[in-house]
Amino acid sequence: MSLLDVDSIDYIGVNILFKHVYVGIFDDLDWDDEAAHCALLTKKIDRYMQYIRSGQILLSYPAVRGYAIVFEYVATRPMTPSAEQFWKTRERIIRASGFEARGRMVDVRPGPRAPEPDANGAASRAEQGEAATLPSPLALRRAAIG
Repeated sequence: MSLLDVDSIDYIGVNILFKHVYVGIFDDLDWDDEAAHCALLTKKIDRYMQYIRSGQILLSYPAVRGYAIVFEYVATRPMTPSAEQFWKTRERIIRASGFEARGRMVDVRPGPRAPEPDANGAASRAEQGEAATLPSPLALRRAAIG
């Protein structure tokens, strides 16, 4: 989901051990247009509040009656200082409404690529880097025995 999908719940998680229901807001947008971003985030939080207060969450998840509800904001892009302040005001509003709130940043950038194997299934020596200069496990065993 995306912050742009203001009329849908991005995810719901239930922790039966601690009796918490997590309603997640997944924010994949950058903060270039802070005013628009803040407006979308406010609208999404308002929709979540409506979903919870109307009882719709209990219609979908009746076993969570009495569980604490936690708004979990997950951002994939770094927040600007003013965006961080804005989120803190949203947290205060959420908590004042009787719910818990938390926010976190996740890094979804792709990691380093694995070396591509050649026709024989082995990576080239240049792609293997220093690993290509290490002795094989068989050579180590022979050295230990011999």
